[in-house]
Amino acid sequence: MASNKRHFAEEDDDPHSFSKKSKESESESDASPSSLRVFLNPADCDLDFHIDGNGHVGYGLHEEGFAYCWSGARANVGITRGRYCFACKVVSAQTVNMQDTAPEQQHICRLGISRGDNAVGNLGESRQSFGYGGTGKFSNCGRFLDFGDKFGVGDTIVCCVDLDLESRPLASIGFSKNGKWLGAATQFDAARLGVVDSPPGNLQWTSALFPHVLLKNVVVQMQFSVKDGLVPEDGFKPWASAMEDGNIVMGPSFSEPRDCEVIMMVGLPASGKTTWAEKWVKDHPEKRYVLLGTNSILDQMKVPGLLRRNNYGERFDLLMDRATRIFNILLSRAANIPRNYIIDQTNVYKSARKRKLEPFADYQKIAVVVFPKPDELKIRSDKRFTEMGKEVPPDAVNKMIANYVLPKSKDMPRSDEFFDQVMFVELNRGESQKYLDQMKQNLAYISSNNSSTLPPGGSFESFAGSNLPNKRSLTGFYLHTVICLPCSMFVLFNSTTF
Repeated sequence: MASNKRHFAEEDDDPHSFSKKSKESESESDASPSSLRVFLNPADCDLDFHIDGNGHVGYGLHEEGFAYCWSGARANVGITRGRYCFACKVVSAQTVNMQDTAPEQQHICRLGISRGDNAVGNLGESRQSFGYGGTGKFSNCGRFLDFGDKFGVGDTIVCCVDLDLESRPLASIGFSKNGKWLGAATQFDAARLGVVDSPPGNLQWTSALFPHVLLKNVVVQMQFSVKDGLVPEDGFKPWASAMEDGNIVMGPSFSEPRDCEVIMMVGLPASGKTTWAEKWVKDHPEKRYVLLGTNSILDQMKVPGLLRRNNYGERFDLLMDRATRIFNILLSRAANIPRNYIIDQTNVYKSARKRKLEPFADYQKIAVVVFPKPDELKIRSDKRFTEMGKEVPPDAVNKMIANYVLPKSKDMPRSDEFFDQVMFVELNRGESQKYLDQMKQNLAYISSNNSSTLPPGGSFESFAGSNLPNKRSLTGFYLHTVICLPCSMFVLFNSTTF
């Protein structure tokens, strides 16, 4: 059995320990190069990533569903030119129960470099990131190719980055294992990545390449200087030397909670919440939003290049249950880590909204309501069913509709919610309320007139399953029926035996 013994002090129990480390990073960014340190950046890592050992030891949560999740972090210092290296030692494996996963996929370290605006959970899966994993694969742009040797607990991997373009046209990245040079993994055009000869803009970290680790159930120790234990490869300086050479860009640091915001999505299943949230994140890179939702958690549960929601068929429901438990833990951690967040769930229950937002007392709080027209809602539900095979049971939809309350900002009359602002991004408040009232009335009519004929729970399953053309989304059919229930449907429901 793999050991989860750690040789380092446990993380500070102070819930604001991340903020304290961030303050160090922020103050160091104004210090002289000789006084700066390189460490894993608590402001540039996944919420489930722990940083210990003076910023050099990293590992992710691994209990229960977290064992299936990759967890990543970048260092606080990136380079724009020169030839530098850093190392990562795999210290130990965390004990996990993953009987449904091949042993070689249970404990993995991937290390490499990425541009500072890349998602920390996607090392080697974008054009601006390069990773070498313990399975003996090198990846870039989501392409995984055989490279070097496999590695694991006890091994030390040195990553060497050559951005000295005065004597050669292309940059390169190479690796060594336990002192044995494995060779250059690839060459790349650094200028096309927006790194070399690209003056920093407002988001300076988009103009540099940073050390990056992505872990699954292992503990690692980073080495950025000789003092850290790094043995540089010939021709490469320690990563920390780039600070004295003036070839660095500092990574992001935390803000105060009062300068952060939490956006809460509100809407029925398949209404378009995730689509809106993902576009908002992309359109506002300066905010560095953390998207909290089951979809983003499923993205962390991946095998190389494949999302589990597209790859595991009948296991999807089990994964969704795990993802929901993980979400609840991440939400509780988020309130103590000052970043900008988007909570991507239905959030139609007012009581649930208040419970989730209460810990974010000092944040700006914004509700974004996505309420499309009925025909559009059905189209989106059918599309989600086709792409993901995901259905929300009609019983659950019943409860959501019955308890759906449109959010109000705290300055509105008779409001007892916490929102500083409420945005309606499709139908406005008046139109949304009109359709919501109609849905509640129709739902009440169906419940009162068909309680003796509907299956337990008031489900439409047998009716929809036998009459829906092309067996499309039951949820889409159900929502559309409840919203637009005409008189002819009343007659049909009263005269049909289910």
